[in-house]
Amino acid sequence: MKYCSFNFVLAFLISLLSMMNVNAQDADSLIVASDTMMLPMASGYDWITYRGKADIMDTGGTRTCNFYMVNRTDSILYLNIHAYGIEVMRAVFTPDSIIYVNKLTSQYYKGTYAPIAAYFPFAVDFQTVQALFNGDTERLPSHQRLSFEYTAFMPVDSASSFFTEFTFKELSRVIEVRGKIKVVRLNVPGVTSIKIPDKFEPITF
Repeated sequence: MKYCSFNFVLAFLISLLSMMNVNAQDADSLIVASDTMMLPMASGYDWITYRGKADIMDTGGTRTCNFYMVNRTDSILYLNIHAYGIEVMRAVFTPDSIIYVNKLTSQYYKGTYAPIAAYFPFAVDFQTVQALFNGDTERLPSHQRLSFEYTAFMPVDSASSFFTEFTFKELSRVIEVRGKIKVVRLNVPGVTSIKIPDKFEPITF
C-alpha cells in the first residue's frame, strides 16, 4: 500500500512547479479549458472550496489520495490530503508564508517561499499555487514544459461554471497528476487553520 508522503506534496505542488523551465527556447505550456468557461474568481467570488481525488503518477509508480481545498482568493489557501482513511498532511499558503505539516513523518515547515524558490530558476509564489488549484489560466506561467488541462465544467450558478476534472503533466512524462472534483462551493468559508504538534521536527532545506 503506497501512502502519500512529503514526496507527494513535492509532486503535487512543488515538483509540478519544478518541471517548469523559463528558457524562452522551450515550448509554451499547453493550457486547455472550455471557451465558455466563466471562472468564479473572475466573477467576484471571495471563497472557493472543493474536495476530490487525485492520482499521481511518476517514476515511483502511482499514488492515490483524496484532498480538500479551501481558498479565500488572494488571501489564503488551505490544503488537506488524506489516503486510506489517514490524514497525510495539511498545508496553508498565504502570499507571504507556507505552513506545512506531514502527519506521516512527524515533520513540519513554517516559513517563506524563499527556501523552496531558491531551488528553481522561476518564481514560486502564492499566486501560482492558487492559479493551479483554481484553474485560473490567466495567471498560470508560460514558457515551460507543463500541460495544464481543466475539463468537465459544471455550472455553479446562473452565470458561471467550474472545472471538475484536471490533469497536470510534465511533457516528457516525468510526472502526471489527474484529479476529479466532487463538490464545489462558492462563498462558503471553510477551515483554514493549522496546528503544529509540539513533537514534530522542522524540515530544513
